[in-house]
Amino acid sequence: MNGKIAMIGGLDRLLPHYKKIAKVFGCDLCYHCGRCQCSQEKGRLLNLVRKADAIFCPIDINSHVACGLIKKFCKEEGKPFFFLRNPSVSSFKSALALYLEKY
Repeated sequence: MNGKIAMIGGLDRLLPHYKKIAKVFGCDLCYHCGRCQCSQEKGRLLNLVRKADAIFCPIDINSHVACGLIKKFCKEEGKPFFFLRNPSVSSFKSALALYLEKY
């Protein structure tokens, strides 16, 4: 097992594919929808960052606020994060392979 990773945002309909790819690479995948408009949602996001070994976030479907919070939380917690150009399965797979190669 290569650890626990998190996908923030992404497309709900692709979640089974994200999980399958993570499993193939030996990782457990946690998912957060990316909404962070209230303090409770921000707290959930922070908790997920704390639990995960690395965070992946597609920038084209998450708000600037969500991306900013993810970057802030990851830096505070010392977690690697990868902003994806889009939520595609291939984009996630490439970033995950890069993460596992580096860490």
